[in-house]
Amino acid sequence: MKNTYIVKSIVISLFLLAVMVAIIIFINQGDFVINQAIKVGKSPEEAKAILVNSIIAKGISVLLLVALFCFGSIISKKSIDKSRVRFLPFLFVIYAILYGGLCALVHEFLNPFFELSLLRSNSNDFQIFKTIPPLLYYSIIGLATLFASSTFSLLTINDSKGKGINIYSLGSRFWFVNYFLNFLIISVIYFFGVEVNNSSFGFIIIIFNLLIVTLTSSFVGSFILSSVFEKGKLVFNNLVERLAFGFISSFGTYSFVAVLVIIAFGLDSSFLAALGEAPAFLLRLLLFSAISGTIAILVWKFNVAGVRTQLQIASSESELSLLKSQINPHFLFNSLNTVYGLALKEESPKTAHAVQQLSEMMRFMLHENHAEKIPLQKEIDYLRNYIELQTLRISQKDHFQLEVDVAEGCQGEITPMVLIPFVENAFKHGVSFQKPSWVKIKLTCNAEEVHLNVQNSVHKHAEDPEKGKSGIGLENVRKRLGILYPEKHLFQIYETEDSFEANIKITLI
Repeated sequence: MKNTYIVKSIVISLFLLAVMVAIIIFINQGDFVINQAIKVGKSPEEAKAILVNSIIAKGISVLLLVALFCFGSIISKKSIDKSRVRFLPFLFVIYAILYGGLCALVHEFLNPFFELSLLRSNSNDFQIFKTIPPLLYYSIIGLATLFASSTFSLLTINDSKGKGINIYSLGSRFWFVNYFLNFLIISVIYFFGVEVNNSSFGFIIIIFNLLIVTLTSSFVGSFILSSVFEKGKLVFNNLVERLAFGFISSFGTYSFVAVLVIIAFGLDSSFLAALGEAPAFLLRLLLFSAISGTIAILVWKFNVAGVRTQLQIASSESELSLLKSQINPHFLFNSLNTVYGLALKEESPKTAHAVQQLSEMMRFMLHENHAEKIPLQKEIDYLRNYIELQTLRISQKDHFQLEVDVAEGCQGEITPMVLIPFVENAFKHGVSFQKPSWVKIKLTCNAEEVHLNVQNSVHKHAEDPEKGKSGIGLENVRKRLGILYPEKHLFQIYETEDSFEANIKITLI
């Protein structure tokens, strides 16, 4: 999806920008750290070593933070898919403490003078903590990163599956109205609570800050709306899960901004001083989240400025475009029915049967192929029709051997067109009209999985117009399986000079 690529590009760009800012600050403030170390009794050589070790320790911490972010994205996607978002905060706390412990060990060996700061005019005094600051500090950063990774997962997840995850589907008009109302209300709250700077430059800075805060608030509100948003309607069942969804996505948005700022300032220990204000800060975040979430829900519920009407029009245009694209397949489908009738009338049963099978395959392509999941038996019926059509083509060849063992009554659902490419490949490359050939197809199933094994002879066709492209189709299927059935499939290929075997297992639940 284009949207996911945009989000990933933005996240990577912002992270690299934060790292570049941190490097610049380290270059400019390195002498200051050395002077701090000298003031506490270190020699110039020891002070320089402390600076170098501090840079190494913080560099390792950033790399571990990136790994934590990626890991958090993976477990967040799995939790969203299984509707277990409510358990994520507890998991995040455990993983954050592990991250904090690793960083504390790194600082214990490389940078025991954790309290030396890039940003203060004198040394920080955290004597009451002594060895705890790195563990405490990095655990908090790790927790914020994990919350941010969950929000990143929500923005990049491929399929909402009716869980109300896809905020892209809200429409441009919704985003504009939501942003405008957030800006209006946040501005009123700010100007009533803060004494405004009379200078023009100070006023411009305030407006700029309000625009940035409103942008963050609008995203938070949209996430909260999406937590109770399902198939175009507001739904409040499974409230604990939905509240957890809104809480994690809200704090993930704020956390992402906070983590970028902390990285940009070199993971400086001086941010520990802000811990005393943490409770008040969290209350403000909750207030902003409640305001922005309420605005987003009201905008949608009361169709402010026709935000739902816009989506209905867009949906109707999309449906019309789909219907237009189906005109030609329907025309061919109806024509096949006419040919089928003529074949029966002229007493050509084999021709009629072949046309009927082809018609059934077209029906599948027209109606089933676009669905996310279909009954497994429909996929098998399509596969069986394809095999029978190929059998008509090669039934009179004495040197061809075909073995088919396809199970009946298979249950469960499967993504369409993931099995047929292996059978198509077998008939394409396994049949020769001059040399002995063979194709063996075996499909078994149970309540949990389907297993397809396809074996065929291999013949090099000198005049094959697709010579050199034989592996592209199977490679595409491999990628689809990796996306649609991660860790739920087995894909094995065994190839020799004159034989080919594909072995596929797919877990359906």
